[in-house]
Amino acid sequence: MPPPPRRRNAPQGPHPLLAQRRRGALLGLAVGNALAVPTAHRPLVANAFPRMAEGGFGRMTGGGPHELRKGQVTEVVQLACCLGHSLRDLKRYDAADALRRYRAWQPHAFAVSEPMKEVLEECGSGLPPLGAGRRVWLRGHRQAVGAGSLARSAPLGVYLAKDPSARTQAALADSALTHFDPRCQLACAALDAAIARAVTSGPELKLDDLFSAAESGLLLAGAALGRSASDHVHEVTFAAGLIREDLAMARQEDPRLYGPELHVHRSAHAVRVALRLAFWELAHAPSAEAALVDVVHRGGDTEVHAAVTGALVGAFHGEEALPAEWRKLVLESLATVKGPLWDVYHPRHLLTLAGD
Repeated sequence: MPPPPRRRNAPQGPHPLLAQRRRGALLGLAVGNALAVPTAHRPLVANAFPRMAEGGFGRMTGGGPHELRKGQVTEVVQLACCLGHSLRDLKRYDAADALRRYRAWQPHAFAVSEPMKEVLEECGSGLPPLGAGRRVWLRGHRQAVGAGSLARSAPLGVYLAKDPSARTQAALADSALTHFDPRCQLACAALDAAIARAVTSGPELKLDDLFSAAESGLLLAGAALGRSASDHVHEVTFAAGLIREDLAMARQEDPRLYGPELHVHRSAHAVRVALRLAFWELAHAPSAEAALVDVVHRGGDTEVHAAVTGALVGAFHGEEALPAEWRKLVLESLATVKGPLWDVYHPRHLLTLAGD
C-alpha cells in the first residue's frame, strides 16, 4: 500500500529564530538597563561618532547611587514588567489596567524619576487618572519629551507583533498615560513597529526592514494620532517630521548627537536622542554586545538609552547575541531576596510574553 500523500499546507510551527528574537527583545531591554547602572547620568567623554566608545564599563557590576546588585534593573524595566503582566492577564492592552499597575509599583520602587513622579502625583489629584499625562504636559507648556515611555514600550512590540492596528493604538495610549507629547507617542509606535517586524520575520530579515517598518509604523501612528487629537494636529504633524528625521539621521555615519539641538548628555529632546541612538547602534554596531557597550560608555541617561537599544538590537540579533553572563545575572538577580522586586517587578516575568 502506498504511503498517504503528504499534506502540502500542513501547519508549521514557529521558526526557532522568532522565539530567539522575541526573547532577545525582552531580555535586551533588561540587560541594557542593568548594564548601564554605573554610568547613568554621568557626562562621560566618549569617541566621536562613528568610532565606537571605549572604556571600562563592559561588565555588569551593579552599584550606582542606589547600590544595586549585579543584574538588577531600574524604573523603566520594572514598568515594562507592569505592562507585561497586564498584557498577559488581559490578553490585550488596556490603558486603565496598565496605569493601575504603574501606580501600584510606586510604593515598591527604590527610585522614581521626576517626570514619572509628577504624573503619579497628578493621578491622585481627584481628576480622571487617565488624563494625568496630558494635564502634566499642558501644565509644562507642552515641552516634556522624556524617554520613559519609549523605554518600557518593547513588550507591546513583541506581544502585539502581528496586529499593527492594536499595536499602534496601544503604543500611543500607553505613552499618553505618562508622556503625552506627540513626539513620545510616535517614537513608541515607530520602535514597536520595528521590533514587531523583527520578531515576525524569518532568516531573510534585513537591517533595512526594521527601518522601513519603523517608518511605516510612524505613518500609521501619525494618522491615528491626528484623528484622535484634532486639537493637536499641527503638533502631531511636526512631531512626525522630527521622528522621521531621527530615523534618517540614524543611518548616517554621524547621527549628530553631540550638537546644540540633540545631545546625549542633555535631557532636552530625550525621546529623540534615545530613539536616534538606538537605531544608529542597530545600523552601525557590529554586534548587539558592541552596541550596548558603546551606549553605556557615552553617558547621559544610559539606563534608558541602553534599554531602548537593547530591545531593538536584541530583537534583530536574537537572545544568543546577548552575552550569556549578562543574561544570567539579570535573570538571577534578587533571587535570594524575594519580595515585590522579585515576585512582580522582575524582568524574568517579561519572558512569559515570548511564548510560542
